[in-house]
Amino acid sequence: MSVIKEFNACMTTFWHQHQAELYHFLLARTASPDQAADMMQELFLKARATPDTFCDMAHSLAWLYRAARNMLIDQHRLKKEFTGLTDDMPQSLSDTDPVAQLERCLPETLQAMPEDEAWLIEQYDIFGRPQQHLADELNITLAALKFRLLRARTRLREKLIELCEIEPDGGSAVCCHKNMN
Repeated sequence: MSVIKEFNACMTTFWHQHQAELYHFLLARTASPDQAADMMQELFLKARATPDTFCDMAHSLAWLYRAARNMLIDQHRLKKEFTGLTDDMPQSLSDTDPVAQLERCLPETLQAMPEDEAWLIEQYDIFGRPQQHLADELNITLAALKFRLLRARTRLREKLIELCEIEPDGGSAVCCHKNMN
């Protein structure tokens, strides 16, 4: 028997065994018999598009269910409605955005820190220089640089809380500002 005939026999047998099960799976998630039938046809075509691997898969049914779930996700994404901007929305959220407020406060905070710590934060966190280059420039080990950077970030956090009147949440994120000029 030729490879195509073997695949057709395998595919036909497999599809007839699981067609009703897959259809009910799709119908339960779409609530539309027509839509479920259309998706079944698309699913069948996807399976047919892999003739050299589908019948040899160890878990062909799992592959079909995954393909069906992916189709449902794609369909859901296409149906998302986007809301346009209205005229009464503010042009800029920078006045209320905590990150924007923090950006305005950062230069003042860095000036209030020891010069070596402020320089380290600027070079690594703001300008993105590699840690190894900074360690070489300062003639220290990479571990020592990492410790200094940790200490500088801790002091920066303390200064931000003090000078910018921020309230950190339980983790490392900024919750909100107490009072920002």
